[in-house]
Amino acid sequence: MQTFLDGSSAALHAFAVAHPWVAPLVVWGTAGFIIVCPVGFFGLWIWDGRLRPGVAALVGLGVTQWVCREAGQLMYRPRPFVALHFVPLYPHAPNNSFPSSLTAFAAVAAVVGVLAWGRLGLVFVVGMVVVGFGCVYVGVHYTTDVIAGAALGAVCGAITWLIAGLPPVARALSALERRLPPGRRYQRAGRVAATAAS
Repeated sequence: MQTFLDGSSAALHAFAVAHPWVAPLVVWGTAGFIIVCPVGFFGLWIWDGRLRPGVAALVGLGVTQWVCREAGQLMYRPRPFVALHFVPLYPHAPNNSFPSSLTAFAAVAAVVGVLAWGRLGLVFVVGMVVVGFGCVYVGVHYTTDVIAGAALGAVCGAITWLIAGLPPVARALSALERRLPPGRRYQRAGRVAATAAS
């Protein structure tokens, strides 16, 4: 069942048809953030030196994949380009539209990134918004697919972050951190000292 929000799919498609020059900008912008998000997350994780953000994100992605698959089993919805009979601006299989797994994955990075690095992590929130908008704009998802995917990914990311901070898990991660190569350990010590001084 389509909602009022889902009407934006038809409106965006009409805009895209009337302004074809915008489509490449949206497609390349979305693709850029799909690349930048994991690369940037990995870079910040290496700079930080803690295992918790990386572990929380990796486990969160796995859990999110499973949750999205189960949600798709509960609700089938044809993709907008199938239901509304138009050619999507980016090729995609005509499978289930609900929820948006790509937006869900971006939401995991956004939540863990903000919880781990504060304002620095907001770049991943921007990435999540851009990816979600791009999915709707090119006609492969409804707005509610994107909202549902973002919500599922955010919840999974927050839960795995909290679990990674539980005392037994935190002690295990700290023990692993102490076994890291010396350069990585010293880098982490420098980050901690800089944070304490600020």
